[in-house]
Amino acid sequence: MPSPPQILTGTVISAGRMTKAVKVRTTKQVYNSFLRKHYTVHQTHHVSDPHSSLRTGDVVRIAAARWRSPGTSIRHVVTEIVAPWGEPVEERPPVPSLKETEENERMKRNAKIGRRAERRREGRKDGDRERL
Repeated sequence: MPSPPQILTGTVISAGRMTKAVKVRTTKQVYNSFLRKHYTVHQTHHVSDPHSSLRTGDVVRIAAARWRSPGTSIRHVVTEIVAPWGEPVEERPPVPSLKETEENERMKRNAKIGRRAERRREGRKDGDRERL
């Protein structure tokens, strides 16, 4: 059984510029043994936001996604809004849970496999399309 995904907390720094995605900045403290000093390191993540319910300034929890969108840098999904900025959470579209998101991706994948099997039964190659 796979281990549960790591949960990170961060702030939305860019929302509304990408379709169904936001940019989240997470921070952590790192110790430099040579300088004997702690300092803050920032890291940004592209996060899936399927219902566009996040706004710039929201504090959110994100988790690593088990699925990976091909050709994109989106590797995390929003699990909850910790502290909203601006519009209240009740007035926004709901944030899907991690289970709902994984189930949705599984359904999409199964539909794609079914379409591929149908094309193969008809004798077409995977890349061929019907001529109009």
